[in-house]
Amino acid sequence: MTEKEKMLAGQLYDPTNDEIMREQAVWQAKLWELNRLRPDQTDEIDAYMRDVFAECGDNNFIQLPFNANWGGHHVHFGSNIYANFNLTCVDDGHIYVGDWTKFGPNVTIATAGHP
Repeated sequence: MTEKEKMLAGQLYDPTNDEIMREQAVWQAKLWELNRLRPDQTDEIDAYMRDVFAECGDNNFIQLPFNANWGGHHVHFGSNIYANFNLTCVDDGHIYVGDWTKFGPNVTIATAGHP
């Protein structure tokens, strides 16, 4: 089992593994670009969610900044979700958010386990 497979399975893994570090850097670079968008660039923000998130339903809104270890790549959003500023998704494992969920400011969803 690879370190990434261990990570996604919720097992202990080496977060400094070269494969993990390289792939995570790609998603972090995309996230950096997202957080430089203006609030009125809603089409671009929506396009990011649809391109990067594991799943993204319709009519979702994220108030930037948004933070995620994997840029949201392991986040599954239903529809009609509202996330106020500073939503942090520690998406070392998959995160599933159902329809009509509303997040207040400064919420953290953590899936990582640490020894």
